[in-house]
Amino acid sequence: MTPDLDEDHAERMQNGNTMLDSIYESFARWGYPHPIHPTEVHMPIGLVVGAFIFAWTAWLLRRPRLARTAYDCIVLAFIWLFPTVLFGVMDWLHYYAGAMPFPIKMKLILTPVLLILMAAAVFLGRGAGAESSVALVSYSLCFLVVVVLGYFGGELVYTAEEPSHSDEAQAGAELFSTNCASCHPQGRNIMNPDLPLRGSPHLADADRFIAFIRNPKLPDGSVGTMPAFPADRLSDREALELYRYIVQTIENSGRQ
Repeated sequence: MTPDLDEDHAERMQNGNTMLDSIYESFARWGYPHPIHPTEVHMPIGLVVGAFIFAWTAWLLRRPRLARTAYDCIVLAFIWLFPTVLFGVMDWLHYYAGAMPFPIKMKLILTPVLLILMAAAVFLGRGAGAESSVALVSYSLCFLVVVVLGYFGGELVYTAEEPSHSDEAQAGAELFSTNCASCHPQGRNIMNPDLPLRGSPHLADADRFIAFIRNPKLPDGSVGTMPAFPADRLSDREALELYRYIVQTIENSGRQ
């Protein structure tokens, strides 16, 4: 690529990130500062589980009405999967800057698999009776994929839990949860395990920390996956609160 094309690509990426950030900032102003995907993901998960249970009950007891209920569940789950995936991608780009830790890789692989399986279940279950083993298998496969997706979703959520903190550190804790916890759970670095947050030389003092997050670079001077946090995204005051939380709660907890 020519330098001009590189600059155009970088500009488009920056414009896209700015637009995405503005969406999340709007939600925060309305009182919702959290990821959007979790609010949607329960719908297809619950409906797939319902389809699985109703289908097996219909097959065991030969109840056609329950088979129809299972089919209605899988159809609605298939429809709701699309906004769920959309918000999942948005959360990934916003909170993970498009980085690829292993749980996200697995979710990106399994999601199209689930989409195909659910489309097949919608097609195969149409008009199928309570005795249809084909429909039963299709619902069961969807259920298995949903369980595995839920496992990797849990890997992302529960590995991000942080140590307890004092009331004075609450502001910094909230900033860490919003901006850092997804990639640095418990002071680790799921993008580059050899460069953990805990023990980083950039924590030597606040000025060094703030300078780093404004323009993050790898030890060799190259640009890594960590996004920059300019002053319009994280003010100097907020950056200082974040630094104090990391040093007092995460950094010190590793020495105890």
